[in-house]
Order: sequence, then structure tokens, then C-alpha cells
Amino acid sequence: MIHSNPRAARRPYDAALQALLGLAEARAAHERLATWPTLAPLPTPAWSLPQLAKQLGLAALAVKDESKRSPLGSFKALGAPNALVKLVQRRWPDGDGRGAWVAADLLAGRHAAALREFVVISATDGNHGRALAAAAQSLGCRCVIVLHAHVSAEREEAIAAFGAEIVRIAGSYDDSVAEAARLAAAHGWEVVSDTSYAGYEDVPRDVMQGYGVIAEELIAGHVPEAADPDRCPWTHVVLQGGVGGLAAGIVGVWCDRYGARRPHFIVVEPEQADCLLQSAIAGRPARARGSVDSVMAGLACGETSPLAWSFLERAVDVFMTVTDGQAEAAMRVLAEGRHGDVPIVAGESGVAGLAALEVLAGFACGRAAANLDAASRVLLINTEGATAPAVYAGIVGRSAAEVLAAQRTWLDRQGLSAERLMQRLDAHAAIGATEGGGVCRLALTDADRLGRDQLVHAMKQLGLEVRVDRIGNIFGTWFGVDGGRRDAAPVMTGSHIDTVATGGRYDGSYGVLAGLEVVRWLAERRVALARPVVVAAFTNEEGARFQPDMMGSLVHAGGLPVEEALAVRGTDGTRVGDELARIGYAGEMACGTIRPHAYVELHIEQGPVMEAEGIEIGAVADLQGISWQEITFVGQSNHAGTTPMRLRRDAGYCAAAVAVFVRELAARDGGSQVGTVGRIELRPNLINVIAARATLTVDLRHTDEATLQRAEQQLAAFVQRLAEEQGVQVQVRPLARFEPVRFDERLVRLIETCAHARGHHTRRMTSGAGHDAQMMARIGPAAMIFVPSAGGISHNPREHTEPADLLRGANVLLDVVLALAAY
Repeated sequence: MIHSNPRAARRPYDAALQALLGLAEARAAHERLATWPTLAPLPTPAWSLPQLAKQLGLAALAVKDESKRSPLGSFKALGAPNALVKLVQRRWPDGDGRGAWVAADLLAGRHAAALREFVVISATDGNHGRALAAAAQSLGCRCVIVLHAHVSAEREEAIAAFGAEIVRIAGSYDDSVAEAARLAAAHGWEVVSDTSYAGYEDVPRDVMQGYGVIAEELIAGHVPEAADPDRCPWTHVVLQGGVGGLAAGIVGVWCDRYGARRPHFIVVEPEQADCLLQSAIAGRPARARGSVDSVMAGLACGETSPLAWSFLERAVDVFMTVTDGQAEAAMRVLAEGRHGDVPIVAGESGVAGLAALEVLAGFACGRAAANLDAASRVLLINTEGATAPAVYAGIVGRSAAEVLAAQRTWLDRQGLSAERLMQRLDAHAAIGATEGGGVCRLALTDADRLGRDQLVHAMKQLGLEVRVDRIGNIFGTWFGVDGGRRDAAPVMTGSHIDTVATGGRYDGSYGVLAGLEVVRWLAERRVALARPVVVAAFTNEEGARFQPDMMGSLVHAGGLPVEEALAVRGTDGTRVGDELARIGYAGEMACGTIRPHAYVELHIEQGPVMEAEGIEIGAVADLQGISWQEITFVGQSNHAGTTPMRLRRDAGYCAAAVAVFVRELAARDGGSQVGTVGRIELRPNLINVIAARATLTVDLRHTDEATLQRAEQQLAAFVQRLAEEQGVQVQVRPLARFEPVRFDERLVRLIETCAHARGHHTRRMTSGAGHDAQMMARIGPAAMIFVPSAGGISHNPREHTEPADLLRGANVLLDVVLALAAY
């Protein structure tokens, strides 16, 4: 049955409802639960199902997969634990008298002794009980679960495994709710339920706030359009019913974020447990009209939660029901990865959204009722995995383990070709090759020209539109198989192809060439995207011949006027503008013409952390600020044997003292503070002559701007004091100065999510090196993906990354680009 809700409205979010459930509360719940080791540390994936979308006549279809949330295999892992922590905090506002208890300590069991006699109770069909039992076990309190007659023995055993005490009753779910309330009243226990009733709303509210984390993750991981930041990424969201808690938790957060521009909400229930649909018909919370017994056990609820209804009554556009047979068929569709999409383990209740969507999309009246058309972008929530493994296997015909194995195989197959990627990298490394496997391709040299020529040729072979700007940056744009939205801000990826004199094979080039392989993958599969994809190669990133480094991206971002950059003279006396013209890459496009929707740079780590810690993918959250200075001491040249130490004006000693001071400064500050003296030049540079002149460079870096400034001030004071003490003159010349960069949180989370979906060991990282991404972050969302460097070696012919690691990073880049360019 399909019921269009006449009370549904599009308006700003009601302030009274916002106070109970909104984006802020969902974020708070996310932070609270992030400390619980039972939950996965990263957001659950939102699988794209483009082939199924095509079959259903939709623009896009995605499934947020809550089976990956925790070993509990269900979204319920968010609700009961959040409510239990808040309940304990309300019950003991001052903790044990020594200060309020924080979530991290409670979930770690640090107050178990004080909570030993505290008892919580709930009626459940399975998943809620498992989540409450697991949370109670973590806190150290007792948990009693009341199960009704239709709950399977398999589900009972799963709850009891977390130490819960089980009470079995005859009757329905509603009967078990009544029994839980009776036992709580008789023994002074606390009920933890997602169903509200008169006088009982705090706990159900907290449960729904936990469910709101699902919506919060989707919002936090979406990079909005700069021109329309309030555009919702989904036109439709299909939600499971039950008592209404999940639907309310998600609806409340999305209405808070998007207000009148919220998506169309569709709520689905089993046809024999239609309490929400009956509520929509009656205009008030109502009971279901059927038997309530359903294979969709998590949705087999007979009575609507009044609190949940207050959120749903004016926000849900369509209420509908599906049969058990339709749900079982949907389970098989997802498990098989039908039509070539990724196989997904989705349990009986988890597939209700897909079952509903297939019904709606299958006939004209259903599409009209839900306002579905070829431009619709639909989001489903897979609320559970195989939480009853035997039931799952009986319906699907395969075990959950077999489906997950098929999912891993699909992911391996739906990636870039390792052979093609390595062939491209090897071909580029041959240009400027040096002994020992290194590469010398200094910016704007003949070797750089050959590298650029090869890159442009490859771009044109793939059908990219190639443009070169006035500073020589190269941009290859792929508009898609059908020409795409040429006016849409593109997703940009890339890096640089110039090297230092003693460079390796992968620094910079890996990010550019992997970007080409991403485009090749998209083109060969004729993937339709809503945004163009740009592969960029920026000029003079290394700064080895011309300073400053990251010149091309700095000019593109507006941080350096192009005329000033063109006038820069290199270490060999040549001018940037002249050399660009000489090698044929003095382009005509105005710098900064292409403004990306987002910029993602794939790079080798160039450090030892990932290899040492077994990290496969680094999601780079920030990048150190850089301060480069050149310090020159001018003293007196004299005989090394006849000049007493006390009478020397030794510029060489001053340079050595600065080198020691920089090392001590970095060690004293600790953390991410680093300092390097990379070059020292002495004159006359003779073994038996006191140096009259010493020139050295100092490189200071830190992730915090205030700390970096303090290090600069300490260095300046030391240099001045040293010059006075030694009777020398000193000159300090700034070479480059870039503030620390914090990359876009949404992009970082997207990288984490994509890496997590492929099963890679992932962590957030800080980049100690400068990259083009830090310049691009000035003009839009930017972030970086790191892969390990063998031995942490870079800027060295021995620079190496295993092909398997290179492929992992490139596949994560593919997934991130797909996610960004789809909407």
C-alpha cells in the first residue's frame, strides 16, 4: 500500500524539534560514541549502485551500509549505547563525587564498580537488545532483555552472548514492551527503549540522536557546491519504519541541515506491521492493523512512538508497505550484486528500503506518488547485515561470509589495472633517468619538456581537452562519455612531474599518472558523471631550480602574481618566462581559470611512518607550515694556525652554531616541530683558512602557526646574539613562507571512508613536506592520499613504493573521484 502524506510540508526546521534532535545533537552523539571500541572508527560506506539505478530509471542510487558499523552488524549499535551513556550521566550528574563521568571513561568500564548494581531493561526483537547488552557490558552494569514469542533462538543466543539476562514471554512485541515496563517498575530498573510513551521521552530521544549519526556522517562527508552549498546531495531518502525511531533520527538531522530543501522522505514498513502508515492516515500515532509477525523482525512493531511521530508527520512524503516476499527478493538482489554492482550483505529489515524503491519505480503511479524520475538521486539505508545468519543463508542461498568474499573479489576487479599503472610510471621514469634508478627532471629543462610532451600526448589519447596556462600548468579535462555538464565545477586531481636533481620515480609523477589511469577507467566503462574530471600537472613544485617551490599551484591559487613568477631567476641565471617559452609551454590560458569543486592529490608519503606502523592508506588531514630562510655571516678571513681563538671573527663557527641550535630547538619543542640546515657554503672554503663568509639555509616546519612563529622568533634572537658575541655581520633573507594548512574535513573523511570500504588499514596523517594541495586549499576543498615509502626514502634514487601499495592508493583515488564527481 502507498499513502501520500497530505500533511507533508517543506519549511524551515521547527525550533522545538531542533532542540530535541538536529545536526548538533547528532555530532555530539558521534563524538560520544567515537570512544567506544566496539564501533568502527570510520564512517560506514555508502555503496554506489549505478547499474541498479539504471535498471530502475534513476540518476543514482546509493546504500549506506550499517552492517559495517560494528560486530553487532546493525544501526542499533548507535542508539542504545548513546542513550545508556546519557542515562547514566543524568542519574549520576556528579559521578562518584569527584567530577562528572565522561563517555570515554564509562564506555571503557572505568566506573564499573560504581555501576555494578545498576540494571537496565528493554524489550527487543534482537538488534536493539544486542546493542544494549554490549553497551551495558562495556559500562559494567546489568542488562535484562525481554523477548516475545516470535524472536528466534538464534537471536536470543546472540543477545545472551553479551551477558544479558533473558526473560521470555508469550505474545507479541507490544506485550514484551509492557512486560519490560512492569519489571522495571517492580524492581526499580531503568527502561532503555526507542519507543516513547507518556512521561517517557528522554531515553527514546537519546536513542534517536544516536541514529542521527548516520545522517551526520553523510552530511559531513559531502562536499557541497560552492555556488549552491545548501543543495542536498540526495533527492530521495527511503527509510525503514518500525516504531519510527530510525526514520525520525535521520529525518530530524536532514531537516535541520537542509530545511525547506530537504529530500523527499519515504518510510516503509511490513504490510502486517503498518503502524506508521496507519498513523499517517489517522493524523495521529496509531496501531498497526495486521498480525505484526514479519520476516522483517526489526520492523515488526505494532505501535508508533509518539515522539518519533512528532518528527515524521510533516516531513515524510510517502508512507508505504512491502511484503515479506518483496523483502526476501531484495536481499537476493543485493547479495548477488545483480546487474554488476557490488554485492552487499543486507538482512531482512535492512533491505526494506530497496524493496520499497523497486515497487515505486516499477509503475507510473508509484513513480508519480514518490516524485521519482530520471534525475532522481536516491539514498537507501541498509540497517543490518546477517544478524540472524541461518535465516539470512536460508533466504539468500549463500552465507554472509560467501557474499562478503564476493564483495572483496568485486572490489579487486573494480579497480585500476596494476600493469597499466606501472607501465605508465616506468615510461615516465625513463625521461631524465639517472644511474641507480633515479630521475633528474628539473623544472623547465629539456627533460621536463620531454616529460610534458609525453603527458600531453597521453592526455589527448584519452580524449582529454588539454589547456596550458601562462605559468605552464597543464590541465587535461575529461567531460565524460556524453560531454557532461561542461559548466559544472570539476573534480581535480594531480600533482607535478618535475623532480629534484637526485629525484626518484614516484614523487609527484605518481599522482599525475594515477589520475590519467582513473580517467581511462571511467572512459572505458562509459561512466556518466555530473562533473568533469581534471588531471593537473603543476609547474616547478620542487623549487630546485626556481624558487619558490610549488610555484605553479601558488600562482594558480592567486598567491603569487604571474608576472612576478615569470621574472624569477633560477640557480643558473635563467628566467622562468624565458624557459617556458623555450620549451614551448608558455600557455595562453589565464592562471586560475579552472576553479575545482574539490582537489585531491595522491602522493607517496616521503617519510617512514606508514611503513613502520603498517598503514596502507594515509588520509592527510593537515600539512606543516614552512619557513625557509637564508642566513649569511660575514667575518674575517685569517690564518688558521696563527690567529688565537679569542680573536677570531669566524663565520664558519657561526654557521655551525646555528645548525646545532636548530637541532636543539626542534628537540626542545617536540611534537611536529622539525628544523633543518640543508646547505652551508663557506668562503674561501680552505682547510687552513678561517671562513670569512658563511651562508646557510634553515628550514623550520610545524603544523601550528603560532608555534612556527615562536620558533622563527627564537632563531632570530639567537642569530642576532651570536653575531654580536662573535663580532660578525649577519644578513637574513626570507626564501619562502607558507602557513600550516588544515585540509577539508569532509574530503579527509571521504578518503577514510573509501579506504575503509576497500578494507585498507587507514589513519589520519600530517604531511611534513610541501605539496601543491596546500596551495589549492586556498581556493577550495582539498586533501591528500598517502601511500607508504619504503624506508621513508624520497628525493633519492632509492625512492621506492611497492606496486601493490601504488595500486591501493590509485584505487582509493578512483573511489574518491567517483564519489565527488557523481553529484
